[in-house]
Order: sequence, then C-alpha cells, then structure tokens
Amino acid sequence: MGIFINMIISKSVTREEWEKVYEETLLLVKKFPFAEKRKIKIHDVDTICLVPTEERETTYRWNREKTQIGWNTVGDYTYMRTAENYYLPRNLVGDNKVEPEAGDAIFGALPAYLPYDWNDEKFNHVYQEWGAKTQGEPYHMYLLAIACLIEARLGTKAFTYGDITRGQCKKAVEIANEYLESPIEMPDRCDVKRFLKRVSQLPLSENEQLDVFEKFYLGTKDAAFGAYIRQSFSNEAIEAFWKQEFAGYKLGTIGFNDCFYNYMLWGFDLERLCGYVSFQDGEGNLKYDIFIKCVMDAKFHLVDKNCEDALKIDQEEEHPYGIWTLMAQFAFSGAKNKKVNRYIPIKEIRSALNAGIGDKCNVDEIIDAYLAKEAEQMKINIMDEDVSDEDFDMAIRQDPADAFHQVMEKTRENGLEKLEKYDINDYDDMIFYEKGDTMHPVLMKSLGGSRKFLDTALEEEEFSELMEEDSRRRCEWLIEQNRYFLMRDKDWEKIFADIEENKESFGRYYPLFRVRIESDGLMDMSIALLINDDLYAYSKELAEQEEE
Repeated sequence: MGIFINMIISKSVTREEWEKVYEETLLLVKKFPFAEKRKIKIHDVDTICLVPTEERETTYRWNREKTQIGWNTVGDYTYMRTAENYYLPRNLVGDNKVEPEAGDAIFGALPAYLPYDWNDEKFNHVYQEWGAKTQGEPYHMYLLAIACLIEARLGTKAFTYGDITRGQCKKAVEIANEYLESPIEMPDRCDVKRFLKRVSQLPLSENEQLDVFEKFYLGTKDAAFGAYIRQSFSNEAIEAFWKQEFAGYKLGTIGFNDCFYNYMLWGFDLERLCGYVSFQDGEGNLKYDIFIKCVMDAKFHLVDKNCEDALKIDQEEEHPYGIWTLMAQFAFSGAKNKKVNRYIPIKEIRSALNAGIGDKCNVDEIIDAYLAKEAEQMKINIMDEDVSDEDFDMAIRQDPADAFHQVMEKTRENGLEKLEKYDINDYDDMIFYEKGDTMHPVLMKSLGGSRKFLDTALEEEEFSELMEEDSRRRCEWLIEQNRYFLMRDKDWEKIFADIEENKESFGRYYPLFRVRIESDGLMDMSIALLINDDLYAYSKELAEQEEE
C-alpha cells in the first residue's frame, strides 16, 4: 500500500522533443527543493546525507559498465521528508528508437485499471518512467508539477496517473507556472471535454472508450458527469458499461455498494438498474430484500440529508493525501456514507422497484417496514458529554457514517483550535521552532523529559573516552553510530564545524546517537534537537522545570 505517481512516455516521442522538455525540467529542478541521497565528504568525513538535486552522470548495471545522465530525487530539502527515488534521464530516446505509430501514451496505463493483459503487445510501446512511492510527502507536488509540464509539452505522447487529484494537478500547474516562460495547462484528464476528445481518438471500441473515459477522468463525478456520459456515448455503450460494472459484484459487498452509489449519483435510472443486478447469492438464495434495503439506505426519499463522506477522496483537494487516508478507507469501510446526493420521491421509488422486481417480492411491504424502523430512530449527538454508552452504541448501529462524521468533525475542530492557540503543535513542527514560539503542553512535557533523559548519557564511559579524542574522531563516531538520521549536507556541516570549534558541543550530539528511535515523533524531535539551536536551548529550560 502506498501513494504513487506514474508517468508514461510513448515511444513515438523523438529525441529532440524529449531533450527540449527535459531541459525545462532542469529549470524547475533548480527552483524546487528537491533532495537526493548521496555519500559526500564533509570536513573530510564520508557522510551519507541529503543534497540539493542536480543533473549528474551515474553508472549502473552489475559491473557499473553503463553510464547515464539525469536527475533523481528521494524527497525535499526543506522538510527532509523522504520516500522512494524518482529518476528522469536525459537520454530517454536513443538513436533509431522512435516508433512513429506507437500511439497515445495512455495505452501503457490501461492494464493497470482495466481488464487488459499486460503482455499484450499494443500496451508495450511506452517508456514506464515513474511509478515509485511518494507517500504524499512534500516532494509529491513538485514531482507532479514536472509531470504536468511534460504532459503539456508532449501532448498525447505523455500520460500521468496514480494517487493524484484534479485539485493537486491545478496546484502543481500553478507551482510550475511561477517559473516557466511559457505557461502550461492542466493535463487532459482534468478537463472533461479535452479528455473525451483524446479518448475518442483512441483505436478502441466505443464500449472501451467509455471504460477509459470513466476510469481515468480526474474531476468530481456527480450528476453533471453522468449527464455528460449520456450526452457523449450511445445507449448501447452505456448499457454494456453498467452490465460489465455490476457483473463482478455480489449484493452487499463493498464493490457492489460503490458501483450502486456511482450509478445513482450520476443520475441513471433506478428501474433499469434492476436489470443489471444479480440477486442470487453464492448458495442460490434470492436477496431482493437486501437490494431494496440498499436503495432505502441511500435515503433518496429524504430531501435533507448529510451526504458528506470523510473517507472519500475529494478530487478538488489540492493537498496530497497520505498512506493513512488509504488505511482509514480500509479500516473504517463500514463507516462509509451510504447516502446519495439525489432526491427521488418515495412514490417514484416504489414505482421503479415494483416495475423492476415487483413480480419477485413484495416491494411495498419491505419499504413500509424500513420506513417504520426509520421513524423510530433517534438523532443522537455522540459528542455530547452526557451521552450514555447505550445511546453511543445505538447511534453507531443506526448510522455508522453519521457517528464517524461527528467524530471527525470534532477532531477537525480540536485541530483548528490547536493551530490557533500554539505555534508548535506536532513533532514535525519542531525543526521550525523559534525563540518565543508557543508549544502544545504535551509536546513541552515530551521535549523536557527527553532532554532530561538524553543528558544522562553524558555520564557514560564512552563519552568520556571520546572527549579525549580529537574532533575528527568525534565526527567519525557520529557517522559510524548513525542508524536513523538522514539529514542535509548543511546540517552535517554545521554539526562538524561546531564540534571542531567547541569541544564541549559534542555533549549535544552524543546522546542523540545513543538512543533507539522507535517512532516518527521521536525521530522528528531528535533531528530538531540536532539542528535547531533555539529548540535545543528551550529543551534545557524545560528539563530544568521538570527537575523543579
């Protein structure tokens, strides 16, 4: 599980086309805070660290017999947040390797989302350049900006996909356009008309084109999106699409519920839906009642309803989502909001279901029983201080999505309150601490207690022995002991200079290379103590308060 950005280049691209856009990427690389991981000499000590990304020549293969020129990045230089390596070569296109008939780069992505065979030759006329994990770290947006640049310049010869949103693409383009002489637009996927035009030119059947259009369009998919599909594709293609979508799912499964949600949200016909659904379970039992409950749980019959879903990825959100979002979608799948933002009078619901399956079950009886139970439900605010355990459990049984929404809203409010009240609210904020900043009390206690504990390491015999060595040996010891910290070249430069100029400063660094780092929070605090002088001084004040 991870957050990815994938970029594909059609082999129809010429060397001249690629080199031109590659040069533009170098312009952005110089402006963006990309970082790469390298071993360099700092004060004559071999040091693995983060350095600003630059184009360079590297060797590869087993015997390092091959060379390549390009740039790579593993994260960002400002926050020192890293994930996996992304590389872009200068010499992507070799001599006599252009395939003029290679076609649209999107072909290289189709087997990832649609039932195509990766081994099919028609999907292999592309360069698969990117596809590593960004995990939503800050460099995600800068990588996306470069991908948007490449796609804008190469047109259908480039295609970007992965864990991205339309909002991210919009922001990424804004970031790139701050530095580009010739501004770029958002990728085709972000514009419904441009993307349909691109898809309609693919050598695929209309049914396949609809599949591609629906799966890859980036944007809010709502009633307007459904109307655009009905306007742009034949009834036959749409019919085939929904038959295929529902064919693979059994009633009551997450896949079926998602498919049902989209079908109804996009404005398609309820009666016709009955013809797409398989009502038989694995044991041959007919589950018409489960289907009717699914329809009623969508609350079409209610004008006023909360259709917000905290677990749904917002296509207009500019900020990257992280691995925790995907994990939450899995862990809290039962809290997914089943309500659909669409109103259908109960009379019309009865009519549609009776027309579709009325000869198979007593539709009105099942609906009446549902409505009677719905009328008995109580509105319960689970965040009230006086709410009982019984009411809490009832609220979850009645509407798990609403209960989850209440919890998330309260969490969001608490987070905003923290941001308004304190300058430093999380461990990863500590590297930016400045003298006089306010800090959340929990962090203050953690920082003071940690500093008190760290200082006990100065009583160790090894520390005394190292203090008898020269400064170079103390610097080398830090590198030898380093198991956790991937810091910038300038941070190591500062640390080594400090040790050389002030012998006693080693007492600051020694303890931090002796502790076991077992959490992200401790890692962030430790790095902040290593590089932030104001925070280190403040930690001493807090430690002294602990003693009092």
